[in-house]
Amino acid sequence: MRTRYKVILAVIVTVSLLVAGSLFLRFQLPPVVVPAEPLPGVAPFGFQVTNALLTALLVNVILVLLAFLGTRRMQLVPSGLQNFLEWIVESLYNLTETVAGKRWAPRFFAIVATIFFYVLISNWFALMPGLAAVGFCETHEPTGHARQPVYLGQPGNAGASRLASPLLEDEAAHSYLGCHSGEVLIPIFRSPSTDLSNNVTLALISVVMTQVFGVMALGGSYFSKFINIKGMIQAFGPDEQGQRRGCAGMAGTFAFGAIQFFVGILEMISELAKIISFSFRLFGNIFAGEVMLLVIASLVPLLLTLPFLGLEVFVGLIQAFIFYILTVAFFAMATVSHGQQEEH
Repeated sequence: MRTRYKVILAVIVTVSLLVAGSLFLRFQLPPVVVPAEPLPGVAPFGFQVTNALLTALLVNVILVLLAFLGTRRMQLVPSGLQNFLEWIVESLYNLTETVAGKRWAPRFFAIVATIFFYVLISNWFALMPGLAAVGFCETHEPTGHARQPVYLGQPGNAGASRLASPLLEDEAAHSYLGCHSGEVLIPIFRSPSTDLSNNVTLALISVVMTQVFGVMALGGSYFSKFINIKGMIQAFGPDEQGQRRGCAGMAGTFAFGAIQFFVGILEMISELAKIISFSFRLFGNIFAGEVMLLVIASLVPLLLTLPFLGLEVFVGLIQAFIFYILTVAFFAMATVSHGQQEEH
């Protein structure tokens, strides 16, 4: 009974805060841009740090902390965070074993589970309300010229960059928590899944490890599914009975070998297409969801965005699962020989 009262109280407090925030605070939303924005003044050793890269590092820290907190006091009968983490890991492992089999599941699991948790936290991180309004203010250049940011401590110069200041009055006399008129907000945090470079990296890991597991399972013969000239060479040799082939038999065998060679080229193209498919599927779904939330938040009070926020939570989970299950499937397919596939 006490737990029920605590849950009801937490829901009431959360709704009250959302209503109060939607009534008394309005956030200046950041501009919608496809590439990740570089953070002003953050360039260690000349390397420009973007908001997506900073968030990716923070996501890794969150995963390490969850693993540490969940395993620091291991119990034979788990409870709390350990019980929750064990349930998730065990469910993923059982699914991996169902798809890949008992032999290869232990080898696949560390990679695919890491991808799943990383993508999931990345997708959910940027959905925290108000996070998009935390960032630096930069002067907007309407002429299209590149901005010349002057960092904190030089607020009077053109193109200045500064932290968003609280409760500023705009020309329409509305109170905003954000930047002055004529400035744009550069958010500090951005979901790594909305950065194509992050998604391409994950896709490359998936595709490269597919080839690694294929070679581990089949050796050098694995590459015969990409470059297969064996059928065309057999056309000039004896048939299965050891007899010399006639012109018709030679032409038919050579034609069938040419088809196999062409299919191998298509297999190679499909492996490269996986990189594009993985990257743009994740990018398109998560980026479109964040844009939808920003647009809705600028049109209606914050409370009315909750159903759409719940939808994006579900989408983030589904996209992480799709990335995970496709990677497992590709790993498993790479370990099956071409002859076994034909028999099946």
